[in-house]
Amino acid sequence: MTEYEYFTEMHRGYNPPRVDGLWRRRDGEAWEYLSLLDWEWHKAGDDETVKGPPTASSLERISAERAAELEADRQGWVTYWALYMDEADFRDGVAPETVVRRRSSPDRVLDEVFGAGNKWAPDPIVYEFTHSRTEHHLEEITADEAERLLRETRGVTGATDL
Repeated sequence: MTEYEYFTEMHRGYNPPRVDGLWRRRDGEAWEYLSLLDWEWHKAGDDETVKGPPTASSLERISAERAAELEADRQGWVTYWALYMDEADFRDGVAPETVVRRRSSPDRVLDEVFGAGNKWAPDPIVYEFTHSRTEHHLEEITADEAERLLRETRGVTGATDL
């Protein structure tokens, strides 16, 4: 059986560009994408959301070994932010309220806030912040910083485990 060809989907709005998706295909077969929400491979076109791969200009071919590394690194696909009530709180050194994250997958973008019940829940704060529709302020942080912040402010460990 023919091996898969693997491709990353690149988001060029960042410097350096960020990897936004992982795709694969075999000779003449349907494209498949890795859902970064359930960590399973799905055929493009099986649902209403993902009909096919992104444009060829946003895809970069990678080795099977690199694809396996990307697939195994779940945290590499998540962006975290510290959430402040407003930019003045951030500038004044006030501690953040909590942590928010975005999991951007070919099948859906999932924005979440760590809140009530010490659980992640869907929330539009990241979208609102990126579209200038909120007074809140977000400061991008690493997964390790998110884990530390949630441990310090909520007494929770393992909150960033995927």
